[in-house]
Amino acid sequence: MSQSQHSSPRLLMHAFGEYQTNCYILVFDSGELIIDPGMGATKWVCENCHNPLAICNTHGHFDHIWSNQELQSVYAGIPLIVHAGDAFMLREDCFGLNLPCSAPTHLVQNDGESLRFGDIEVRYWHFPGHTPGCCIIETDAGIFSGDFIFHRSIGRYDFPYSSESEMKQSLLRFQVWCNAKSERANKPIYPGHGASTIASEECQNIDFWLARMG
Repeated sequence: MSQSQHSSPRLLMHAFGEYQTNCYILVFDSGELIIDPGMGATKWVCENCHNPLAICNTHGHFDHIWSNQELQSVYAGIPLIVHAGDAFMLREDCFGLNLPCSAPTHLVQNDGESLRFGDIEVRYWHFPGHTPGCCIIETDAGIFSGDFIFHRSIGRYDFPYSSESEMKQSLLRFQVWCNAKSERANKPIYPGHGASTIASEECQNIDFWLARMG
């Protein structure tokens, strides 16, 4: 049975830490998906997750993964998902911030890789540039864009491990990806920071950002 045959999940969001990083919980009848638990997210997640199915990281920056380890301890055996290109950011304190390192249980290898948790499906789309393994997580409920696409903005590409050339290619691919399915263009985008937006609206801004990049 597909996710679309079930009632729509309830979406919970709370911003955590100095960078006000959005942590999301998708509450389904069969359990919860946790997306990007940042600094101090554990208590809130535990209050709202009674049958957590997985922790999904959009990318490996510390402010999106800080509570991974703590939640793995609370929820023994919970799957932890990240793209293979960012796995080192979970396993190592590569920014020297005393990050609680965590151990991913599944590394996404393929663009558009589909993962199932019971009768719930999520799909990882690889859009590198902000980080090597930066991804969008797509569900029937919406698009979780991490630090790739924001409301009227895009992710930075001047950090260590970022790539301007890869960001350009990802933005060009995003235009095609957004228009590949008519229903996708109307989906909400829930970014890693700030307010939500609509896929089609941000797709219209891509040429502006590409022109600014030169």
